[in-house]
Amino acid sequence: MAKTRKKVVLLIVEGESDETLLIDRLRELFRDHEIRFEPQRGDILYDARKQRKPIKEVIGDTVKEIRLKRKFKQTDILAVIHIIDTDGCLIPEDNVVIDKEQEVLTYYQNTNISVQSGTQMNNILTRNNIRGRNIRTMNSVDTIVSNKYAYQMFYFSRNLEHVIFNEANPSSETKVDNIEEFLEELDSPLEEYLSQYMPDIEAGSYRDQYIASWTFISEGIKSLQRSTNVPLMFNFIELKSSEL
Repeated sequence: MAKTRKKVVLLIVEGESDETLLIDRLRELFRDHEIRFEPQRGDILYDARKQRKPIKEVIGDTVKEIRLKRKFKQTDILAVIHIIDTDGCLIPEDNVVIDKEQEVLTYYQNTNISVQSGTQMNNILTRNNIRGRNIRTMNSVDTIVSNKYAYQMFYFSRNLEHVIFNEANPSSETKVDNIEEFLEELDSPLEEYLSQYMPDIEAGSYRDQYIASWTFISEGIKSLQRSTNVPLMFNFIELKSSEL
């Protein structure tokens, strides 16, 4: 008898640190599935080469490219999971401020994004507008590619390192090494550790909590502050698995 092929959980992430943090725990919990990370090494939500296309189409095209590259059949894919950093992109425009004395071009703080110049302010405002619009589009859809694939978007705010280490402006050179060291010292399940940074929302169905987590992070300056709804990702995979 032919061996049944494992269903694929496809995770679209910005960089390697997301994969380093999550892959072992996901493989441990979901042994019946193939856990496949696809780092984009860039911001799919704000890619100048793709801004003329609707974001849902951009992400759908990305999934199609991955499926062809990995030789997956459409029916192989259980779900597409998209993990993003908020980078403060949902804050009001007034919370992007100029500080000509700062040494770096852009500096993220708990209440604002500080920039060196008016030019950089315009760059950040444009980025926030485009990313924010695309995030609001994608966190409100459940499927992509003509309803072929279940889809959900999850976030680290303001980024993964902010949640794990409380580092507001992390150095890219040490990200993966720091995550590996963190995992070696972690003495509780990863999802349990992350749960302490979940938004303060009422218990309810997975769907209700997912919507509430996005409502929370979209308010005021919360997308600059330390929070994540990634623990719900584990519930989502369990939910889709139960539907098989």
